[in-house]
Amino acid sequence: MSLLMTPSHLGREGRGKEEEDEEEEEGFATMEEERAFPSDLSGFEFFMIMLSNSLKKLRMPDKFAKVLAGREPREVKLREAGSGRHSLWDVKVVLDADGHMYLGRGWEQFARAHDLRLGYILLFSFDGDAVLTVKVFDVSMCRRHYQRDDDASSGSSNDGSGSAETEVDEAPTSQFTVRLSGCHFLEKQQQYLNVPLEFHEAHGYAERSKVVLRMSGKSWPVTLKHTNRAGGKTRSSFRYGWHQFLVDNRLTVGDTCFFRALRGGEDHELKVQVRKLDGSFVD
Repeated sequence: MSLLMTPSHLGREGRGKEEEDEEEEEGFATMEEERAFPSDLSGFEFFMIMLSNSLKKLRMPDKFAKVLAGREPREVKLREAGSGRHSLWDVKVVLDADGHMYLGRGWEQFARAHDLRLGYILLFSFDGDAVLTVKVFDVSMCRRHYQRDDDASSGSSNDGSGSAETEVDEAPTSQFTVRLSGCHFLEKQQQYLNVPLEFHEAHGYAERSKVVLRMSGKSWPVTLKHTNRAGGKTRSSFRYGWHQFLVDNRLTVGDTCFFRALRGGEDHELKVQVRKLDGSFVD
């Protein structure tokens, strides 16, 4: 009895096993690539090696450019991991005609200030919005640590603030980012901002009644409101005092706030930096 072969069967017979295997491998690679592209880019990491042409501008990985397609920031803030109260560095983001992404104006100043040399390895972590945190490893394959005793002499700062504020806590759970939306601008008595649960738990907010927000050399006391959630857990939100912070700093929908916990002090204080809609930063 003969077997009736459909056109699809004939096609597979004609291609041969090698071509079928290649097709399956390509399909597998595509699925792996899709799974590797997170919808939330917070915590996205990659490394770069300093080459001879990396001082003037630094080309970002094509995969990083691809996942940012349509959401590329016009500029980012760079900071060396563990820099504490030291400033963020303004760096322009440049796209060429082929879609390659580069760190442009501002990158050379960062590279020279941190004495980046040929063969150094840079580990970048993206916060999902506008900050790239950098760890520097020299040719010994060990991480470099930079002097932080004196802003003026260390060459690692460019904000000129001269503030003697307490150092920020560098733990992953000691900072969070919020893009302001309509719920943050309700009627005065209804305005609020929810604190991320991990941050709330890491800093014992269930037992705290207020925090202090610090920005532009000024402070704003803000009351914490606690809400019971399913499973017996408590959630905190900024309430009374949050409205005044918004008004005094002229914040609007679409602005992005970066909150970082400060070490020490009787009250729990948060340093706030704001990225405005036009890309400028206020801190």
